[in-house]
This record gives sequence, structure tokens and C-alpha cells, in this order.
Amino acid sequence: MYPKVIGRHHIILFMICLTLTVLTIYGGVSSPASYRIAPDFLVAKMVRFIDEFRNGSTFFSYGNSTEDFALLSQSRPTDPSYSSEMSKKTTDGWKTILFWNSWFGVPWKCSFGTTNATGLKLEGCPSWKCRFTYDRGYTGTADAILFTAGGFTLDNIPKAPKPQFQRWVWVDVEAPTEPGGLRTANTLRVHKMNHLVNWTMTYHSESDIIASYGHFLSLGATVKPLRPNLLSEHSEAVKRYTAALERGDTLENVMGPSWRSFVKRPKVVAWMSSHCRTNSRREDYIAELSKYITVDKYGGCGNITCYHRDPLGNLCWQNMLSGNYSFYLSMENNLCVDYITEKLYNPLLHNIVPVVWGGGDYDQFLPPHSYINARHYHPRELARLLTRLHQDPVAYGRYHVWRGYLQASNQGSMCELCHRLHTDTSYSHHTDVSGWRMRSGRCQMAPSNMFNSKLGKGAWRTVISTSYDKLFNASLVR
Repeated sequence: MYPKVIGRHHIILFMICLTLTVLTIYGGVSSPASYRIAPDFLVAKMVRFIDEFRNGSTFFSYGNSTEDFALLSQSRPTDPSYSSEMSKKTTDGWKTILFWNSWFGVPWKCSFGTTNATGLKLEGCPSWKCRFTYDRGYTGTADAILFTAGGFTLDNIPKAPKPQFQRWVWVDVEAPTEPGGLRTANTLRVHKMNHLVNWTMTYHSESDIIASYGHFLSLGATVKPLRPNLLSEHSEAVKRYTAALERGDTLENVMGPSWRSFVKRPKVVAWMSSHCRTNSRREDYIAELSKYITVDKYGGCGNITCYHRDPLGNLCWQNMLSGNYSFYLSMENNLCVDYITEKLYNPLLHNIVPVVWGGGDYDQFLPPHSYINARHYHPRELARLLTRLHQDPVAYGRYHVWRGYLQASNQGSMCELCHRLHTDTSYSHHTDVSGWRMRSGRCQMAPSNMFNSKLGKGAWRTVISTSYDKLFNASLVR
């Protein structure tokens, strides 16, 4: 027995630290360049240990709900051959979701939010009776198995026959033109694995299930929409918000007297990235923008470092960016339809107005007057706009009025997946996931050196839609 002074949380913390040390040593020895990616089997063991220690079960359940612990008295299948009895679909009204891989070395909940039934119920998910596990002993009984696209290979899928009721879900959040996206699509095609995929789960709105980097919550709503990243799912909140804009409401109407301290920021705009050469040529836009306004650049693409241990992480957002900048350059590395990443949701969460650059129709994902689309402005125009708004607290504050009606989150959601498992009784599979990814992605390559020609006549017009007048703007920019 452990002494009373040592609580369970101390033991768990010790095991986590020990595991992370092993992961670091393992990764540094086997592949120094990829030491941040933990081996799946170690992550699975870590998560399973914490979960079993906490609940006495392999399932994620953070509550005292009887339903959450419905399987505690049942035997867990461990035989890889799976008996016929164990491979039968459960009929207790619950659905089991098996994470086949870790999520790039961390638990899936780090990107997709709650992975337990209690959490889904509290969120207002219309169907919340889903169990989540990393235990591959449930391969024969799980209603759905989630595979990361990079981990979906012939040598890393279940070897036993697939039960007819089971859905295999292919999860990919990368742009199809990125090396990772091209590689996973090629794997499906070359190894003829397309037919193994029942559902796709990507950032694209045409996916069977949405895998978003973030979403909105309607304040006061009791039921969570299945695709909360789409603004159309928040019609009532958006209706009230647009009415407030039409009335001329300001941030003072939302926040009261504290609005002045909220909008007071010492600096104008920041950018943080370690990916410096991109298909979207965002680096060219930022270089041109920097000629007209000071852009503080954090990370590998700049000269400012937040924290050496976590240079692009939450500490940087909380201690360096939030409260110090009016705007953040939320610029994607690819110009693909619907491709919107955490670069958008992080500034929203930290009370900064995002300046977006991407291939998505942002009006589908963001409240009106909550962001600025850089693809509608030449960098010289944008510099003038940001400067003017930074100097006008009332005008800048109106970009935050939406906060009185909606709340931003920088995580995805498992709600739609759980709900579909409960409601979709049809069974089908895909035939050309790789081809669909390229067709639906509709990615555009921005021209290189697009700002090197004469002002107003450059190649930048192929990706920027503006009525830019060089003489007019020259007279306005200081």
C-alpha cells in the first residue's frame, strides 16, 4: 500500500512523467527528427493505464453516471482471434468507438475534445451514448474504428475478418496537396484500400463526418449541432448578432465599462509559424505587408521566441499574444476549399481578431465582422486598415461584438460521429477516397514572387480580389 500522503493523482502524474521520458529517449534514439511523435503502443499503454486507474475500466468516463460504467462488469475480449460471441454487435443501446492509433502521439481528445459519454451529454449532443477506447481487444465488437490517414496501411489494420456492422473511419486533417496528404492518398490507391473505408472524417464539408480544428457554441443553447463549425448551425444566435450589428451595437453594449481595457492593445499585429515555405505563399504576403506595418514574427519564421520548450504553444498565446495584439495573421499553408485549421480558432479563443488567408469561404465558418480576409486586400491596403482600426477603439471593438452571442472553441467534436452511429443503419463503403480528396480539395497554388512586379499590376491579382488603386492608396498610407 502507498502511504496516505501519496494520492492517486500523484501516482498518475509520476507515471505520465516516466512515460514521457521513455517517449523522448525512444524518439531521440530511433529518429531524432521525429522525437515529438510518440510510438502508438506506448501512448496507448499510457492512456489505458490512466483510464483503468481512474475508472477501473478501459473506457473514458469522467463522471459518476451509471451509464458510463455499463461495461465494468463485462469481460474484456483479449484473444486476437475473437470468438464468434465477442464479435457480435452490442445491443445495449451504446456504441463503442475504438481509436486504432494515437492522434500523432497524443490522445485524440487533445484535438477532438471530450471522448466520454458524460462529456457528450453535458455538451448537449443529441446522441451521447458512446464509449471510447484504445484497447484493441475490442476490435471485434467496436461499432467504429478510427484510423489516422497516416496510420491506415496494410500492415497496420486488423487482421481478423471485419464484422459486417462495423464502420472503419478514415481520418485526415491535412490538405491533399501537403506531402502527408499526398502520401496517404497514394497509399489508398496503390494498395487498393479505398473499399475498406466506410466513412471519411476530414475538414471538408463533403466528408461523411466533419473533423474540424474548432467550432462555435451558441450561448444559451441546450442542444449542440452536429456540425458546430458551420455558422448555419447557429442560425438563432447569428440572427440575434446580426440584428445587434444593424442596430449599431458596440462592444460596450456587450461588455459594459470593461470594454475599454479589453480593446486596449499595445501592438498591432503578430504572426507565429515554423513552416516558412508554403503553397499559399503566405510568407510573400507577410513580407510585403511588413514594408508598410510592423509585424512581430514568432517561431522559426521570425526572430522572436516565446518559450524554448513550447515555442508555438499555449503559453505563448496566453502570455505573449493575448492582450498584447489587436490582430493575428491566421494564414493557412494551402489555399484549399474548406481547409481551415487551428490558426483560425486560436486567436478567436484568445480575444484577437484573425486576419485570414486561405481557400475556404470564411463566411460559412465565422460570424460576420469577426475577421478580416487578407485575400480582399493588397498588403498596403491591409496595413492601412489594421492601423486605422488599432487607433479607433470603438471600430475595433465592433469586431468583438459577436462574443455576446457565440463562444469559440479550438477543438473538434465527436458528437456527429456518435450520433451517426446511432442513426445511420445503412452500410456502404467508398471506392475512391484518394480521388475524392483531390477533387473536393480544389487547391490553388499561389504564384511565387507575386509582389515583385510593378505595384498594382502583379501576379498577386490571381489570389487577391480587390479594387486596388495605387494612387489612392499611396496618398493614404503614411
